[in-house]
Amino acid sequence: MRRMHQSIVAVALVAIVALAFGTGSGAPVHAAEPVKIAILGPFTGGAASVGQEQLNFAKLALADFKKSSGMADVELVEVDTQLDAAKAVTGAQSVISNDAVVGVVGPAGSQEVEAVSPLFAPANLVFISPSATRISLTEKGVKTFFRVVPRDDLQGATDANFMVKTLGAKLVYMIDDQTSYSSGLVDEVAKTLTTLGVKFMRESIKQGDTDFSSLVTKIKGAGADVVFTPFQIASQSVGIARQMKEQGLTAKLMGADGLFSPDDFIKAAAGATEGAYLSFFALDIHVVASSKEIVAAYEKQYGSFGSFGGPSYAATMVLLEAVGRASKAGGATRATVLAEVAKTDQKTSVLGFPIKFNDKGDVIGTSFYMYQVKGGNFVPVPGASEPAMAGTMSATMAATMSATMSATMAATAAK
Repeated sequence: MRRMHQSIVAVALVAIVALAFGTGSGAPVHAAEPVKIAILGPFTGGAASVGQEQLNFAKLALADFKKSSGMADVELVEVDTQLDAAKAVTGAQSVISNDAVVGVVGPAGSQEVEAVSPLFAPANLVFISPSATRISLTEKGVKTFFRVVPRDDLQGATDANFMVKTLGAKLVYMIDDQTSYSSGLVDEVAKTLTTLGVKFMRESIKQGDTDFSSLVTKIKGAGADVVFTPFQIASQSVGIARQMKEQGLTAKLMGADGLFSPDDFIKAAAGATEGAYLSFFALDIHVVASSKEIVAAYEKQYGSFGSFGGPSYAATMVLLEAVGRASKAGGATRATVLAEVAKTDQKTSVLGFPIKFNDKGDVIGTSFYMYQVKGGNFVPVPGASEPAMAGTMSATMAATMSATMSATMAATAAK
């Protein structure tokens, strides 16, 4: 019996050694699983050009982080949402069930953030959106949600003031696509237009609609001088622009955020959107001098890009740096990474300004910027963002941004 007991102990010890040091091949039987972050975005579908840009910039941020931190065991999990709330929920569930995932970049759309918040918050999983701007997202006390872009209340005021004070609007015709983002932004623009005493009319379409001839006829009959289309799918605004051109409607077309796609809003329009204006939640990093190496690296690997990539890089880097700090302090878990994201205090970023969050998860010190389609490019409108900057940024930074945009516009015009 004693010999049998000794044999059993010996076998157990061999098994423990095998588990600890692996098989004869030298590979561990149970290697430590790498830390993972996920990205939720519209990688296919109508907003794929935006989603792919966000995804590629997240990949670039991960590569840059690995080089600078020496942490090679961090992986990116890709979840395609197609800008659909239901698909975002399914993706969120899969991410939550993966214990190795300690944080998320995204989702992209406000309606998606609304849908996944009830899932990510109880799971203590931090998620940072690079593009969701609806006000209510940070007003509901969701402690795991952050964003690197400003909110619709700031954009609504910026857009409305630009329509009235720069474009001279007397009657604005606003169209939303019935998403949380689009309808929310139109609500905010309407508030400021009312304060300014400017008339407006409002209409709704659905994502997927393609025939806008009767709608444009209606707009023409109303005598609108500015048409506002803050859609998430750029092709829909292009459809309206084409009808405006065909029907001889000379009203100025203005959009926001989701339309900032050189391919979908400019090239695909074949001239129909020339002269249109857009507001966007970040400065185009092409004109941020300190980001020229990132721009060059992206263009070398992936080609040309619009303006959704910069915020995606910024959000990903905020998350990765939080992972790095948590790892050094004892271990990257969902709880420790969440705590580190909340303590983010970047002195500078790819977007050209520092990144720090308030207690609601909103980024501090940001602004919206105005662009116009000129000669097949998005050209910054000098000074258009200064009123918004004044309340959120230092005078020095505001002056620097304005000077940068003026120089870029001049350079573009000279080409």
